[in-house]
Amino acid sequence: MEYIDLVYQHRVDSAVPIEEIAGAIQDLITKGKIRYLGLSEAGVQTIRKAHAVQPVAALQSEYSLWWREPEQEILPTLEELGTGFMPFSPLGKGFLTGLSTLKKVQYMPKLLLNTERPVTLDSLVFT
Repeated sequence: MEYIDLVYQHRVDSAVPIEEIAGAIQDLITKGKIRYLGLSEAGVQTIRKAHAVQPVAALQSEYSLWWREPEQEILPTLEELGTGFMPFSPLGKGFLTGLSTLKKVQYMPKLLLNTERPVTLDSLVFT
């Protein structure tokens, strides 16, 4: 292997400035060891700070029927910066696989209907 395509910083480390991390990755990109920088579960300010040093190619973050917060600020920021989005847990961390029960998610309909883009649960079967 000559290089790594995409290196993610999984979890932002508050003890190390993101600009320092992006700079270290930039050095590795310049040397041809890495092609792209990715972040995981970073907020808008962190994404912008990293992107100012080294373009962020991708962001990995939770995104599902139950967690749609990225729609508020993250996705518009990524679109503006030309950064890709890699969602994880799109099936709601086991909800659609039958590993969750109605008792565990009885608060969900209210939560989902409070979003700007409501999601209905009519097609889901609770057991």
